[in-house]
Amino acid sequence: MSRRGLLQLGLATGLATALVTGVGACDGCGAAPPPPTSEPSPSAITIVDSPKVPEGGADVVSGPRRGMGWYPNIEADDDGRLHLAWVDADAGDVRYAVTAPGGSHLAEPPVTIDALGAVGSFLRLALAPGGAPLLSYARQDTAIFRFAWRPLDRGVMRAAGAAVDADGVFPELPAQTTTGAPVQLLAGFIGEEVGYGEQVGRGSSLGVDKDGRVAIAYYSADDRLRLARRPADVAAFSVLSAGVFEKRDLDSWARGSIRVVSDTAILDDGTVVVAYAHDVATDARLRIAVLPPGGKPSMIEDLRGPTVTLDGLTSRLVPRAGSGGAIVDVVAHDKTAGAVVLRSVDIKNVAWLPNRTRLVDVEGVAVTVARAEGGWFTLARIPDEGVFVYVIDAGVPAADGSPTAGQTRRIRLDGRSMQTDNWLDVVARKDGRPAAVWFSTADAALKLYAP
Repeated sequence: MSRRGLLQLGLATGLATALVTGVGACDGCGAAPPPPTSEPSPSAITIVDSPKVPEGGADVVSGPRRGMGWYPNIEADDDGRLHLAWVDADAGDVRYAVTAPGGSHLAEPPVTIDALGAVGSFLRLALAPGGAPLLSYARQDTAIFRFAWRPLDRGVMRAAGAAVDADGVFPELPAQTTTGAPVQLLAGFIGEEVGYGEQVGRGSSLGVDKDGRVAIAYYSADDRLRLARRPADVAAFSVLSAGVFEKRDLDSWARGSIRVVSDTAILDDGTVVVAYAHDVATDARLRIAVLPPGGKPSMIEDLRGPTVTLDGLTSRLVPRAGSGGAIVDVVAHDKTAGAVVLRSVDIKNVAWLPNRTRLVDVEGVAVTVARAEGGWFTLARIPDEGVFVYVIDAGVPAADGSPTAGQTRRIRLDGRSMQTDNWLDVVARKDGRPAAVWFSTADAALKLYAP
């Protein structure tokens, strides 16, 4: 979508105001005035899942249930569908749903993928070629970190170019095992064990390459950042590859925590890039790990800028278009600076490029970011104010080609709350429109914004 199209997006949906305001794009720039704020149209927000049930003709919260919508994830496929995954923390279940193409309403009711015991911590969602859902999450009761997918999706993935063995019927699997073998879940999904240990899976992220092979970065119990990846010599998804992972350390001393939200990207040549944070007390330094095919991992840390305190607690990776995978843009929320900051990495040399762009001033307690063709979307939960999506239009590129911030507006999606967990997610759809999900503390529900 063009920059002009993105600027017109809010006007077309009745969400923007006539005025926009600039954003600081350099180190040391002062905070910009608050951007113009508008309210969403009622049709743009959908309650996806809620503990409220009809009782005496009115909607009421059923008993003490207050945890519907933790760890929400959203992805958009090429057909314009939105895929959602979240946790019903009261029941300890992992839930999944998909919208109709181009819409915001569910094509079918949500399904439960895993409900045996207490499951769902650190849930992450990714889409394989063909739009097939892939999930990773931890089982709290058995300390197992798990990867889940649907065997029935093998045909769709192979048709989209993935290296998938789609022949034959997938065998029946046991519902529970302690051997590490794949297990049968619900709704047609199976589960593969990735790791084991107390709090394993902290700060995890799930990536998938063009061949459908997954790479899962996660903190292990002994404070190492590890990578589990499907080997290149087996099918991405098949009877023989189920439960088969190559595992190695990316960072032998990286303190994980439940606050860290990392990101994993797999470049076309197979290089794995992970953005994460070494989180010690009040110091969460942004780190980037790079693992080339057949090589050893390298790591760089962000020690430059106005602060290193809480710099990179949440981060996103965006391979730069036209760079052939040589440059990856890294967007992170620096809580102390009160801003979303953009930096770029030279992947070949595993080195930071010099520019550091302040995309938008955000004093949020939970922030996530997505990139559209014409700019950025930032979803933030701000204490005493509510949940907002910021539309940040792209400015003139810097001399080295790195993107810069232009004009900003924001849309208030939900009311005030003191929720501090990072239970929100945002994605840019193929046509350039934003879509966001978040846990609403006021309604104890999962909400979807999809104008």
